[in-house]
Amino acid sequence: MMGEFRKPRSARLSVPLVALVAWSFGIAWSFGIAMLSAGESPLPEGPHGIAADFPGDKGIEKDDNVVFVEQFDARSVAQLVTRWDSAQGEKLMTLSSDVPAGSAGGTSLLITHVGGESDGGHLYTRLAPGYDKLHYRFYVKFADDCAAIHHFFHVGGYNPATPWPQGGAGERPLGHERFSTGVEPFGDLWQWDYYSYWQEMRGSPPRGQTWGNSFVHDPALKVRRDTWICAELMMKLNDVGDSNGEMALWIDGKLVSHLGPGFPQGKWVYDKFLPGEGCEGVRWNDSKKSPEYLQFPREGEPFPGFAWRGDDNLKLNFLWLLCYITDAPRDHVSKIWFDHIVVAREYIGPIATAAR
Repeated sequence: MMGEFRKPRSARLSVPLVALVAWSFGIAWSFGIAMLSAGESPLPEGPHGIAADFPGDKGIEKDDNVVFVEQFDARSVAQLVTRWDSAQGEKLMTLSSDVPAGSAGGTSLLITHVGGESDGGHLYTRLAPGYDKLHYRFYVKFADDCAAIHHFFHVGGYNPATPWPQGGAGERPLGHERFSTGVEPFGDLWQWDYYSYWQEMRGSPPRGQTWGNSFVHDPALKVRRDTWICAELMMKLNDVGDSNGEMALWIDGKLVSHLGPGFPQGKWVYDKFLPGEGCEGVRWNDSKKSPEYLQFPREGEPFPGFAWRGDDNLKLNFLWLLCYITDAPRDHVSKIWFDHIVVAREYIGPIATAAR
């Protein structure tokens, strides 16, 4: 998200080495201070999280920061679903011996969708008592011929918490009753992105409908098929009356997105925030019920941060695992495996093979 730093050609050719190092350090230090002053904090990456102390995730539930673990080590699907508040499409679910490398467990959850027979299935659970910041790490594997996913792995908060997922598609939350974010393998593009609902979300034409907003739009961030992927989402709630909420995404332990008050820079095009882009943008004006065209600086404007909630009683309190497929050819078989879900107050990281 940060632009590449290039030294002036004259300095590169004529400044003595010691002076060049000092100059470069000074610029880097100033740049770092500027970034931190804008509100961005460095986040951990790689094998430096909670999982590093629990090889194979064995015993990870004992860590004081861990609030939920599901490793799909049940004797049957019928037993598995009793550990969740709500389940749908159980007939699509089986336990599989295909597990991520390094796993201390022997089974994963396989959801098999057949085009024309259903929209898929889900598992949903509450996370009591509710939290202001959480990390959600999970492993997923898509068959190489899996159909496009409509919706996927969603988290967020309801006030009050409910033992089932709520509706609200296309409706902007009011600030006191709900918010959510999905980690999505965006349809035919098969690119990782978010799908977020909150009280300040942007609308889109032709009527200003508020479908989930997205924030990554990186063509290089393709979803790999036929291999296990480690995904981790962080959500940090705002102080009521402020927009200092944050969100971050890691893929295989690499931080690929971090949004918060003042970072990154970019522009809006209706319900899409485009990091690193500027110049012409557009938003839907609710009062005029029409597009409003905007001009951004060439490098974009700082992201304002998230006002996820307007009520302190609204907390992070649910996890919703979906296999929701709505546009598969009839009789087409799509397979998705899930494993090693861990929810914690701090960074989790990929499965470790040895303790640190």
